[in-house]
Amino acid sequence: MKIKLMIAIALIISAAIMAAKVSSEINTDQFREGKYIHIDSIEIDFDKTNANVYLNYDLSPFAESYMFLFGSKNLEPKIKEIFANFSEVHIQMIGSNSASLQITNISRKKDQYYLHDSRKFGMRPDVLTLVYPDGTRKIYQNAISTQDTFYT
Repeated sequence: MKIKLMIAIALIISAAIMAAKVSSEINTDQFREGKYIHIDSIEIDFDKTNANVYLNYDLSPFAESYMFLFGSKNLEPKIKEIFANFSEVHIQMIGSNSASLQITNISRKKDQYYLHDSRKFGMRPDVLTLVYPDGTRKIYQNAISTQDTFYT
């Protein structure tokens, strides 16, 4: 039992030292809005009424250490908070600097078109990319929400 405790303490101390060493090299202003996460980009690939979403982010050094020790499951509430205004969000994968999600019913079908109503993000990404089924891409800088749009 004592060996497990000593290993746990050593890991915590190592993580704290690593975080302190790395934090001097990182601009912490980028974490201000999300406290410990900064959204670099969100890519939304529309597929009929659903969408596959790819999220790229940076974590603060402390959050990286925490994730290293305890896993990525603790990021799930923060990612869901970013997409709180979207109805059905299913997290597929969470990594150290990226995540993939599927959002069902992000759009609705009307006649031969799919209509997407604007939805606000819980955090502002640096870059938002909308990818339509025909491969067309629209890129927005510092978007606070998706745009009203339609596609076939």
